[in-house]
Amino acid sequence: MSSTPRVFVGTATVRVADAACGHCLDAVLASVRRVPGVRSVAVDHAAGTVTVLADDPVDLTDVEAAVARTGHTPAPVR
Repeated sequence: MSSTPRVFVGTATVRVADAACGHCLDAVLASVRRVPGVRSVAVDHAAGTVTVLADDPVDLTDVEAAVARTGHTPAPVR
């Protein structure tokens, strides 16, 4: 995720490299929503991404950890 600062306010998008279905991304969505500072999370099932909106500073490492807790691998969006 080299194009996104590690700590962000606003939006950041993370690809979920190994999410095979909508159910997988829905689990990721629920996990990422629990990250402190996250206001909302949008899932793009076709692209296999989640876009996070934060009003307060959020460390992208925390978002990646939330993805990993669901058994999936976060990957950079290129």
